[in-house]
Amino acid sequence: MFRRYLETLRSNPALTIAAVILATAGVLFLTQLVPAGSPSAPVGPSGVAPTFTYRQSWTFPELTRAAGAGEVVAIGVATKDSVLQANGSTPEPVGGLLVAKTTSGQLVLVKSGVPATEAIDALRSLGYERLLSREAIDYRVTGSTGGTSSSGLTMLVTLLTAAGLVALLFGLRRRSHGGTDGSQWAVAPGGASSERPQVRLADVAGVDEAKLELTESIEFLKEPERFQAVGAKPVRGVMLYGPPGTGKTMLAKAVANEAGVRFFAASGSDFVEKFVGVGAGRIRALFAAARKAGKGVIFIDEIDAIAKTRGGPMSHEEREQTLNQLLVELDGFGPNENIVVIGATNRLETLDPAVLRPGRFTRKVHVPLPDREDRAEILAVHAADKPLAPSVDLAAIARKTYGFSGAMLADLLNEAAIFAARDGRTVIEPSDVQKGWLKVAVGSSRIRSMDERERSIIAAHEAGHAVCGTLAGEKRRVEEISLYQHGEALGVTVSSSEDNALPAESDLRAQLVSLMGGRVAEELLFHEYTGGASQDFAKATDLATTMVTRWGMGADPTDRSKGVTGRGILSAIAVTENAKPSVEVAAAQDRAIRAILDDAYARARSLLLERMDLLDAVAGYLYEHERMTGDEFEAIVAGTLAPSSTSDWRSPAASPRPWDEIADVFANPVLELERPSEAAAPLHDRRKRSWTNRHLRRPLLGALHRVARFVEGGRPSAPA
Repeated sequence: MFRRYLETLRSNPALTIAAVILATAGVLFLTQLVPAGSPSAPVGPSGVAPTFTYRQSWTFPELTRAAGAGEVVAIGVATKDSVLQANGSTPEPVGGLLVAKTTSGQLVLVKSGVPATEAIDALRSLGYERLLSREAIDYRVTGSTGGTSSSGLTMLVTLLTAAGLVALLFGLRRRSHGGTDGSQWAVAPGGASSERPQVRLADVAGVDEAKLELTESIEFLKEPERFQAVGAKPVRGVMLYGPPGTGKTMLAKAVANEAGVRFFAASGSDFVEKFVGVGAGRIRALFAAARKAGKGVIFIDEIDAIAKTRGGPMSHEEREQTLNQLLVELDGFGPNENIVVIGATNRLETLDPAVLRPGRFTRKVHVPLPDREDRAEILAVHAADKPLAPSVDLAAIARKTYGFSGAMLADLLNEAAIFAARDGRTVIEPSDVQKGWLKVAVGSSRIRSMDERERSIIAAHEAGHAVCGTLAGEKRRVEEISLYQHGEALGVTVSSSEDNALPAESDLRAQLVSLMGGRVAEELLFHEYTGGASQDFAKATDLATTMVTRWGMGADPTDRSKGVTGRGILSAIAVTENAKPSVEVAAAQDRAIRAILDDAYARARSLLLERMDLLDAVAGYLYEHERMTGDEFEAIVAGTLAPSSTSDWRSPAASPRPWDEIADVFANPVLELERPSEAAAPLHDRRKRSWTNRHLRRPLLGALHRVARFVEGGRPSAPA
């Protein structure tokens, strides 16, 4: 029994804290039973305090000097009656006066000039607490020398506190074991909610297909007898999967609200514990509570925390036992148990196959990122309680928020409202919405101090991105170019695009040209370049790798037959751990990726050399204003806007390249890589082909010679 209590305390910090408080209260209670060590005033045989004769009186400083010299053995509180008996009158209000007992037995009245409670506090702070009698300590607490003592009150309060803590301890222990009646399941942050969620299906916009899939579950919870009458088995397990922030939790709450049943919410991490068997017990308690409610929705968010594929190097006995118990509970539904279990995950491919088989989570509902129309509906829902200006165009916001989830759209409007509140306005303007979009897209901006060298290099770099993307035919629109720092980026070029779920290879190559434009601009305009393009190269490499290994774009430039580079091979083995393509395929993929990146870099250089005037204008305007909107960029491209200064904006500290030398230095830009010719093939490849041809030619000539001799009537002989 004692060991079980220790395990319960170790697995639950709340119980441990309660036990410590209870032990402390017990110690305090025991200390009240021990009398104070300081002496108290004597009491006569009849229980009446004797008459005191005060030989003299002290001031408070005189008392402290005497106590410091060791002449005082005790300090108490003088009663009003004793003062009257000693003096015949009260020279000052007795709220109480202190009395000191000397080593010779004499009692001295102390006239401190302040209330006795303050004088007692002063003595305690000076280190004379050992001399205070029990009456003095009680007087400091109660303000009276008679009646119920503070020790009795303290004992009573301590007893009540201990009783309350004992009740709390057993209540928490009862809850940790799920309760005897199953009304409370295992201790979890979410708990079993006894209130109906307030979210309705109408509040969840942009997921019409998912809502349609969940309608049957709602109807089953409302009228289960209608399904039972025709022998239909309703879907009791629904798995919602999709990217984060798409509304999976809101859908589960809406199902419970529309059906009018209780909502039992939990997270997969609530069932993962150190001790084996705890998670399985919590699963049993959760389902017992749902069954007792009669009808209900059990929602397990992030279910992959307990439902991952069993076995493997990352297996865990506690998690697997929890999963086994979950599978048993899903199979244990009877015909009259009106419960729907909804799971949510962002990684459906990691779940154990036993979880997704028919009879458990039978229905798998994809909750994708919203498209343009869905985003417009989501924005309308979140804008219902916000005072938007008439000029705010939600449709335009929906067009340029491709890739945003519902949670990101809600955050966008919330950030816009915060910007309006900061400026003291009661209406959200389009500029606030633009700032909110920028903050959600790239993060908060920070205006940092920079010298002229950094200013000119960053301006050239960001201008190179924007100009290359425009000249390469990139479909994304430049929304803002800034020299302000966003995260680790010292400057940003932010672009938006409309929905393009099926990008063409030309679109992807144009995006790569835009990514390379920053480094190319530095290379053309300055004698040396910086490491500011590290993030650009990382993004470009990831995109080119995806193009080759997953989408089958590009080819090995050394393959004369334009052969296979392992197209799609990584996507096929991505779910298998430690699986890699063969050495030949991996080498071909590397060469194809390099060819795509080199081609993008060469094309960016060629485009900027052709439109050096546009690069100069955009970088000069950005250097001058530090920030440029998409409309201003389009005006510069159209020739209707230009920087106010005509002087060279490049700082001499950045080692700029003279304008008239740029075209000469890069007169022959690197064009798209061509396939190597026969003469350009490596020497060992040519020798290999010559050896092969020689050994194939000799048997062929010998066979022809034998055939000719046979036709002439002679005996075939082997060639010389």
